[in-house]
Amino acid sequence: MKKKRSLNRLNLLLLIVAIHILLPYGSIIFADNQPWPSSIIKLPENENAILVEKKTQTLFLYTSKTPDLFVGFQAACSTGETVGVKQKAGDKKTPEGIYFLYDEYEDKYLSPIYGEKAFPTDYPNFIDKRAGKNGSAIWIHGTNKKLKPMDSNGCIALENHNIIKLSDYVNLNSTPVIIVEEIDKIDKAALIKQEKNITALLGRWIKAIEKGSYHDYLSFYSSQYLPDISWWEQWFEIRKLADKLDSSLIISADRTGIYYHNHIFVVLFDYSLMFKDKKILIGKRELFLEEQSKNYKIIGDTFQSILKNFQTVNSPLLAAADMLVQPIAKKDLVLETVNQWLSAWSARDMDKYAGFYAANFYSDGMNKKRWVQRKRAIAKKYNFINVLGRDFKVKHKKKTCEVTFFQEYESSGFSTQGTKKLKLVNKGGLWKIYQESWKEK
Repeated sequence: MKKKRSLNRLNLLLLIVAIHILLPYGSIIFADNQPWPSSIIKLPENENAILVEKKTQTLFLYTSKTPDLFVGFQAACSTGETVGVKQKAGDKKTPEGIYFLYDEYEDKYLSPIYGEKAFPTDYPNFIDKRAGKNGSAIWIHGTNKKLKPMDSNGCIALENHNIIKLSDYVNLNSTPVIIVEEIDKIDKAALIKQEKNITALLGRWIKAIEKGSYHDYLSFYSSQYLPDISWWEQWFEIRKLADKLDSSLIISADRTGIYYHNHIFVVLFDYSLMFKDKKILIGKRELFLEEQSKNYKIIGDTFQSILKNFQTVNSPLLAAADMLVQPIAKKDLVLETVNQWLSAWSARDMDKYAGFYAANFYSDGMNKKRWVQRKRAIAKKYNFINVLGRDFKVKHKKKTCEVTFFQEYESSGFSTQGTKKLKLVNKGGLWKIYQESWKEK
């Protein structure tokens, strides 16, 4: 029995050696008439994918150069010493699935077991946790000892010079690490069809967020997975506010990668929000899809990474929308208030005019009561008053703002021009003037 086991291990070693001799770096090109790895459906332009084949103990680095995919780098690796898919901490198995590298450590921060460089993966990911798998610290790293097949505690180990070489191809939170027992290949036509269908679904999902109802949005999700929807009502209100400002909030999915393993599709993309001429990158959005009744359904929805500005908020999308829409909405509302104030003064509607002033108004030694009394007297004195403003400039603070503009004043007995400055405070959602000054031209 021992002799047979030794022969099997020897055969495995011979197979691995033969593969590394026969497959020089950068030699395999997957063109239209050749099968492609089924795990890589779409790579963003100039992005790479790491594909680890446990059967041959080989790490492949695939590079996308439209329209082809080729192996830009490959190396012998060592995976977990125990055969099978990782299920729990300490089982010394290497997981299988689609992962991403989220950090990078140099040798000065590492113990000798990790060699000269290490990249932690995000195992366990959403799918692993759903399946009840646990454990942690599954890394791709170097080694300071002789590399042997299936000799790690579950990590993917490379010779030091190869982990250094690999590091040139890694984009944190973007470059996928796909770990399989054996690489499966299919016709490129099948991959193109999958890419087309998933890209179309992604576009419809985005439109549902931009313009649809929450029922439209939820229709993209599996009945077995309920995403957080607590943000939708506020999102709907800010969408309406954006429409009032003669523009719409637009969601952008850029640098989309689509990957596949064991009936699960992973879609990773740069998730951004646009309004008018401004665009904010929120982070890397990650969707997990499964084909159910010939339709793709989302069975998981998370962020692979979130930009610092949004890491502490409940809804990154709402936070980005506030950053884009509220300053413009605030400016428009303030200017609308000032124009209504000018109209009330021109119409000599003194009750309406008085309503634009805060209770604590004070200017030129007068409080609100004395200021309004003085203006009422002026309104009675002249047959007409016409006040126009132009060249408005608005400076915002948290709850106050300052509006400076050129004012033209004309009445039946007096006319003047100059710079008007109004200081306003937000009171219960309404802007009120608490200070006013004038400088004649």
